[in-house]
Amino acid sequence: MITTRFRMLSYSLALLLAFMSLLALVGPPAKKASAAVSGFVTRSGSQLMLNGQPFRYSGPNIYWLALDENPVEYPTEFRVNNALQTAKEMGATVIRSHAAISFGCPKCIMPSLGTYNETAFQKLDYAIKAAGDAGLRLVLPLIDQYDYYHGGKKSWTRWFGYPDDGISYTGYEFYNKPEIISAFKQHLSVLLNRTNTYTGVKYKDDPTIMAWETGNELGWYDNPTAMKNWTQDIADYLKSIDGNHLVMDGTYGVKDAHLSISSVDIYSDHFYQWPAVGACCKGLSVTELNTQASKVQAAGKAMVVGEFAWNLETYGTLANFLSAIEAQPAIAGSNYWALFGQNDDYGYKVHNDGFTIYYPGTTTDMRTKAQQLRNHAYAMRGIAVPAAGVPEAPLITGHQASGGKVQLKWRGAAAADKYTVERATAGASGPWTVVCNQCATDNDTPWTDSTSVSGTAYWYRVKAHNLAGVAGSYSPVYATGGTALPAPGAFTLSSPASGATGQSVLPTFGWNASSNAASYTLVVADNSSYTSPVINASGLTSTSYTPGSALAYNKTYYWKVTAVNGTGSTVASNAGLTFTTAAQSTSVAIDAFESYSSDSALQSAYVRNTDGGALTVTRDTANKNDGTYGMKFAYTIAASPANFAGATKQLGTADWSGATGLSLWLKPDGSNRTLTIQFKETSGELWETYYTLSGTTAGIVNLPFSSFNHPGWYSGGNGVKDLNTIKEYSIYVNQGSGSMGSSSIYFDSVTAGQVGGGTQPPSDAIDSFDSYASNSALQAVYTMNSSGSAITPTLDTSVKSDGTNSMKLSYSITTAANYSGVIHPISASWTGKTGISLWVKPDGSNRTLTVQFKEAGGEPWETTYVLSGTTATTIQVPFTSFARPSWYSGGNSTRDLGSIAEINFYINQGSGSTGSSTINIDAVKTY
Repeated sequence: MITTRFRMLSYSLALLLAFMSLLALVGPPAKKASAAVSGFVTRSGSQLMLNGQPFRYSGPNIYWLALDENPVEYPTEFRVNNALQTAKEMGATVIRSHAAISFGCPKCIMPSLGTYNETAFQKLDYAIKAAGDAGLRLVLPLIDQYDYYHGGKKSWTRWFGYPDDGISYTGYEFYNKPEIISAFKQHLSVLLNRTNTYTGVKYKDDPTIMAWETGNELGWYDNPTAMKNWTQDIADYLKSIDGNHLVMDGTYGVKDAHLSISSVDIYSDHFYQWPAVGACCKGLSVTELNTQASKVQAAGKAMVVGEFAWNLETYGTLANFLSAIEAQPAIAGSNYWALFGQNDDYGYKVHNDGFTIYYPGTTTDMRTKAQQLRNHAYAMRGIAVPAAGVPEAPLITGHQASGGKVQLKWRGAAAADKYTVERATAGASGPWTVVCNQCATDNDTPWTDSTSVSGTAYWYRVKAHNLAGVAGSYSPVYATGGTALPAPGAFTLSSPASGATGQSVLPTFGWNASSNAASYTLVVADNSSYTSPVINASGLTSTSYTPGSALAYNKTYYWKVTAVNGTGSTVASNAGLTFTTAAQSTSVAIDAFESYSSDSALQSAYVRNTDGGALTVTRDTANKNDGTYGMKFAYTIAASPANFAGATKQLGTADWSGATGLSLWLKPDGSNRTLTIQFKETSGELWETYYTLSGTTAGIVNLPFSSFNHPGWYSGGNGVKDLNTIKEYSIYVNQGSGSMGSSSIYFDSVTAGQVGGGTQPPSDAIDSFDSYASNSALQAVYTMNSSGSAITPTLDTSVKSDGTNSMKLSYSITTAANYSGVIHPISASWTGKTGISLWVKPDGSNRTLTVQFKEAGGEPWETTYVLSGTTATTIQVPFTSFARPSWYSGGNSTRDLGSIAEINFYINQGSGSTGSSTINIDAVKTY
């Protein structure tokens, strides 16, 4: 909505580039990490579909799921879960949230251009995870028209140096300045390719997200053509990198000119009743609603009501508005503004924008309309309205004396209408007396026990009732004084045992239960004072814990556990046990093929992928490295069922973290097909590398882990090779540059270790700048483009990524030529690669670094990076982000990566000024 209310959200996404999803596959698909909901919502004409059935919905806007403004702070997990459970109780299946809009504030995902806040990003991760766990889907706008607490388009225009007139909705440069659009697209790539730290699923692969909305109430009312062009550009880009999700036009109102944009699936409007730029006085008008829906239906697209004021009925009643939505088949969904749930300590989270709704309601009008909204949600789903849900247990959070009486606070529960309070005087086990029989609501806390007597010890418990009066579970007992609930009882630690050695770097800590404990806190440190602990896990409710990150090898640790409840805490009686982790192994045998008693035993261990071609593995006494046996790998490459063949061996949980790569003895078959070696972590994340089967000479092949990347078809995981948790490895042969047919290759001595010597796969390096003997040698191969301003490349031994040198570019930007650059001839094939990675130390000039490559036929491709800040960073530029320069009109418009003749670096004036400066570049390579 517009300036009379705030809409918030945490959307701090990382500008520079990240891994994009890829092209050609070189292996069979594997099972990815899974989201809690299944099936992507799709569109068929004017209908949304889910698993082959029409999909319609209603639900709230919960704009604050990742960053709240009341005050500006991350919402707790309780608040997130409570609000989602409340929405579910109201019949919701889809939530609209500003959780992905998060720019320019200290707690935002992107506090400043090119700077990312991982803590904030993980709040978005959790919001998506929690929604999926609740069976809810999300509509996520990507930018805000207004300059709110979580930022919007003016965050970007300020970053790029455009004047700020102090008006919330201006900053229209966002829509037509190429450098801003390019940077925003890079940010979208990072966002969509983000791997959720809770689920292991990339955002673009998560069905919890129903749609990406280009923004919130966007518009450039003086330049509708530019607004349409921006919308089409962004929608096209979203579709190009994410084939799973719907795209919603985030323009304020349905614009006729936008209805022809093929990459937009859904159009939206917001219904409020005040005059506003571009959207005056619709209110809850059924006439206006049907006018918009009919236009969208005629265009063969779907419509949703993205926001509406549920409580303002000047231009129509809520009941008629909801009925009209239900009767119009082109309207797929509706989201009312805006839901808040219970607060962390007591009552509701207060937000006064005039449109906040609490459930089941804090006024008579709100309670009536809340039920209308609930009935509407189930009508949209086409199912009967169910009975009210049963609330979970409340939690008493504190008490105080007020006028000599006990005043209690409790944290409420979703679906709760009223609360019953019971009191005991003898102890935590009762007997219990009802002192409030459904007499209190969340508006009545703190609640005063008017019959309490000053100085008397009491125990209390509370339970919540739904609208039908059905009660849920009691809260934990809370003591106000006297003989309180006993502190947790004595208990002991059990494993790892005292003085244990050779322990796993991922040990499972275990302890005995403590009576009366509500939770446990585990602390692990490398010193007896427990300073700078490596593990500090609180709120544990079970009596064991396995860390998610490995401890150090060959190191002694101290550990203790504390049991906690509302009365106090108790430390384990034998706290301070020590254990020592095992020394790191630098070589791990994977298979020598000597342990199999028969060919059938070998075939049981190496399970063929049945999606591929025929394959038989057998022991072979003639072709081997040493010992008695090698493994013969007899395979067939055919057009059907697939042009690969392969097998997988389970490893349990192997630890390769002391190794630098895999080594294996191989006798190839000279087929020029591609050998793929793949491994999978216990999390399911996949990595693979490739080797061409040229020649027939047997030898050792070394495959450094640095050469392993995600398969092109894979998009899960955290992007980090977690080598201490390897679940399986696989061997595949792909057709590659060979032909179809059958053949045999041989393996032996498969090891994870310190690789070196033998045959290495082709290097990914383009230039590390370590091979040049002098500046003149560097300048001989990095030559200045004489049409631009002055630029001089030199070797820099102090500012670098690694190795000996980086390349320092000392450049000038003048009014006569607002760019300078160097040209570097190469002869390379980048076939099968995803993009270019390079280390850059920028100069904070806000000028633009252009990375350009040229094919042997002369066709150039380039992408840009803004030189903001001065912090060195490694950027990864996917080839999909490279476009032909606007001044170039030749070529075949296809990136022919098989024959690359140049890689060039230019600095353009961009948003900076004229002048001279230096930047450093290092570690340029493909990935």
